[in-house]
Amino acid sequence: MSKVVHIMPVGEEKEVLLESIKKSGHPIQKVYLVLGKDKNLPEEKEAYKAATEIEKTLNVLIEVDKIYVDKLDVYSAVLDMLKAIKQEVSEGNDVLINATGASKTMCIACYIASQLSGSKLYMVIPKFKAGKEVEFDRVTEILVPPLKRVGEDKIVIIRTIDDEGGEVESINKLIELLEGKTEDQKTYMAQRARMSYHLKGLEEDGLVVMQREGKNVKIKLTELGKAYALMYR
Repeated sequence: MSKVVHIMPVGEEKEVLLESIKKSGHPIQKVYLVLGKDKNLPEEKEAYKAATEIEKTLNVLIEVDKIYVDKLDVYSAVLDMLKAIKQEVSEGNDVLINATGASKTMCIACYIASQLSGSKLYMVIPKFKAGKEVEFDRVTEILVPPLKRVGEDKIVIIRTIDDEGGEVESINKLIELLEGKTEDQKTYMAQRARMSYHLKGLEEDGLVVMQREGKNVKIKLTELGKAYALMYR
């Protein structure tokens, strides 16, 4: 039976976080608490305390797990969340991301993870008085625009580069990995033109960077490219 899974970066205000998932309008069968890997950071000490209290409250009725991320590195956090999201989706579960307790960096990471995975994103909208948050107002879903579709040919290229550790030494090497060697000049020229076309598009989309080194052009995945490689396997 499928579950509804909530992924929730933890901040200091545990009561608001608990209220946000209760009033999300969605069932709750499992919650991931997202915490910083460095628990000695001043702001993270309070987050760990809040997470302990949240876990005590929730795990009586639902499953609670944790994801540890680098909260100062957007794409590193995205990758760590996507690993959990992909696992849940592969098991047939629905995933929602709750950005209520997220820092600015983590809000961006939540947004990107939502966009890449197609997960719903929601958060508490607070009331303000004299420029300060004074109370809980409502929970709202943040509508995330769909990503530009990346064609299957480009996805295969991204995955191949990722399999090589995130970079390939030359266009010729990439062609060899994907299509094998050929001695036929006409076939090679067609392969080269097709690969150059796809790589130009991937570079324009911010998924790869190409760096000339001598006679060759090295192709490297960007952090966003690595996230695509992980999600679209």
